[in-house]
Amino acid sequence: MFSFFKSNREPEPGTPSSSVDDRRREERHAAQGEVVLILETPQIFEVQGRLLDKSASGFRASHMYPALTSGQVIRCRLEKKEILVRVVWNRIIEEEVESGFLIV
Repeated sequence: MFSFFKSNREPEPGTPSSSVDDRRREERHAAQGEVVLILETPQIFEVQGRLLDKSASGFRASHMYPALTSGQVIRCRLEKKEILVRVVWNRIIEEEVESGFLIV
């Protein structure tokens, strides 16, 4: 089966695979916890989510709000701190949305 995200052939021994993960610049670590996305469009409302993993400069979270757009800057409550984050990517997996966020 053809995929845009994975090569159809096995990588050569000793070479990295061609998956999307290879573009990561920082190591990610599994994480758990609540994430609250704070949106202002134009009213303020909050979207509950859950933390999936994190790195030094960002994190990946699962939530139920499909209208986030890449490049959008929003506030986020994570680990008892409110921070600004930029949406880097989104993907819909069944009924949930996964998003990658860069801490601004």
